[in-house]
Amino acid sequence: MRALLAGLFVFSAMLATVGVISANYPGDKWPWWTIPAPIAVLLVSSALALYVFNGRGYRPNFPRRGHAERIADLDSHGLLERQSFRALRCFQIDAFEDEGVHYYIELDDGRVLLLSGQYLYDFEPITDDPEVNQPREFPCAEFEVLRHKTSHCVLDILCKGVVLEPELRLPPYSMADMKRGVPEDGEIISNRSYDEIKRERQAAAMDD
Repeated sequence: MRALLAGLFVFSAMLATVGVISANYPGDKWPWWTIPAPIAVLLVSSALALYVFNGRGYRPNFPRRGHAERIADLDSHGLLERQSFRALRCFQIDAFEDEGVHYYIELDDGRVLLLSGQYLYDFEPITDDPEVNQPREFPCAEFEVLRHKTSHCVLDILCKGVVLEPELRLPPYSMADMKRGVPEDGEIISNRSYDEIKRERQAAAMDD
């Protein structure tokens, strides 16, 4: 789906460029600059499509210095929330479209943490692009989630323990799941065990 949208974006940009030139210069004689203009639009729109329509984990690996400085600034102003966890195991729900994967994580105190969102793409394994290939970094046995105190969005995850490979990978939530309601990012479930949740999700996947 992302590839289709990216292609439509680039094609629309090229079509619009040619249309504008044709409207302003009818006939066969176009100014000299109309020859390189579509090529420039092609390059720029392709670069934008690469960034916009790819998951975060598949975008170019930009330096994180600015990101670290932003987090430090939020921390100095009391706007950074830190949550530390110890995990035992996890299972994964695949993303629907590009909203991000979902992880149900069993904590060492018996509760279950649900993390979901595009930010998790930064920690996913990449094996098909030599320039940005990386091993899985999360979920892991010990980690710290950094959130903005007012927006509650995840700014980063500090991975400290051994990597936990998901013991199960299930298809995306169905529309029926969405109507029944699914846990939100950061929700901690204490009234059901990890095994109960896993069985429920397996049964729901089979029913779909």
